[in-house]
Amino acid sequence: MKRARRRTVRSKVTRRVVIALLVTIFLISTVNLIYMSRRVMKEQRVELGLATELCASQIDSWDEEMKGITEGIANSLVAKKSMSEEDIRPLIDLVASQHQELFFVYVATEEGNMYMARGVQYAKNVDVRQRVWYKEVKTLGHTVVTNPYMSATRPDVMLATVATPIFIDNKFVGAVGVDASVSTINDFLNSIDFENGAYGFLLDSNKNVVVHQNEDFNPKGDTMASADDVMPELKAIIDNPGSNIEVEKDYRGEMMVYSTARLNESQWIIGVAYPQNNISKHVDRGIRISLFVALVCIIIASLDMAHIIKKVLRPIEKINPVMDRVLEGDFTTKVDFGASDDEIGELQFKVASILNTVSDIIEQQKYVLGEMEKGNLMVEDIDQMPGDLNEISQSVNSIKETFNNIISDIQFSAINLQSFAMGINESSDIAEMRMVFEELSAEANALMDKTAKFKTAIRTPEDKMLEETMSKDE
Repeated sequence: MKRARRRTVRSKVTRRVVIALLVTIFLISTVNLIYMSRRVMKEQRVELGLATELCASQIDSWDEEMKGITEGIANSLVAKKSMSEEDIRPLIDLVASQHQELFFVYVATEEGNMYMARGVQYAKNVDVRQRVWYKEVKTLGHTVVTNPYMSATRPDVMLATVATPIFIDNKFVGAVGVDASVSTINDFLNSIDFENGAYGFLLDSNKNVVVHQNEDFNPKGDTMASADDVMPELKAIIDNPGSNIEVEKDYRGEMMVYSTARLNESQWIIGVAYPQNNISKHVDRGIRISLFVALVCIIIASLDMAHIIKKVLRPIEKINPVMDRVLEGDFTTKVDFGASDDEIGELQFKVASILNTVSDIIEQQKYVLGEMEKGNLMVEDIDQMPGDLNEISQSVNSIKETFNNIISDIQFSAINLQSFAMGINESSDIAEMRMVFEELSAEANALMDKTAKFKTAIRTPEDKMLEETMSKDE
């Protein structure tokens, strides 16, 4: 029967170990990548939320600064207990000179007077007391930040007002206001450091767009775009600022991650749009690093395992040459592997012991059978062997003993035959000769009984003559 292609134990073990190693590292890497991806996404989203809150705090700080200006003017007038033009104008002119970013700085009185810094004249035939910001601050009795509205003085400019009420002797006597144009607010929002393609947008308390990167969404004249109309996909996070994030396409068709937050002072809403690709880049970078580390681990582990397996299985390789000699019938070589003290070393020791024992048995058998072939039936018996091998020693010893007995009987019979022949030569009595032949017949029968258990090929005289003829021909 033809043997299948030989595959070494080393190749089998190495292949299985490497496969198990690959599967293990693959599963661990997969789980790690899933966990890491989710973790990175979560961290990036947390970072986005923090960035949004930071932007909100910056705008709140700006609102606080505006609030500080108006409250400072109001407190100065309250301290003077005066609402005269002589006390108001120097104060608002000084503030206006220190804050060039403010579009208007003014004080309105309950009598309907409007004093504006930088010599600006208030719109004629417009009662300041009917303006939304004035009514709101009078009604609420504290500083307010209004939604954008068209300026009465400059109808071409949309402004947002920070106004503070003035109370003298617990009586409302007027209000201080500072205005910032929407373009100024836009410049301030754009000055915030939005990295990697991110941008911010601003909505007023009515969810109208105040500032957006897309000029089409920004206020035009006295018309403002509602976020529900131009950004309906963000309705959930606009209605509940800070509650969650949304991943949607923006006006350019790019996938963005959105986060919103509400401003404390004005109740406006600021939103930040962060490119999803930036988050994916962090994830992709983490995946590449993980895959590289996994690949390095696989290579190192595979090389190490191959080395260890080779080292562990090297003693087994010493057995094969010995077994090849045994298959060829060579039992003369004494085997000594010098193996280590492990399971494979124990296997080597047992194989060596078996081969050495078999070699000893064969040597004993060769010696005993060789001596018997020479006619020495007095050779010592083969020593007792372990287990089933003892039957071999018993059989050889029994054969030797049987041959010894038969040869002894044959020799004894030959002596008797010689003695009987001499007796026949000396006797001429027929009765005595008959008795001698009867004794010889009995002796022959006894020998036949002892050799009856042996199966032999009986040669006829014709066979003998043929053998002699062939021998002469040769």
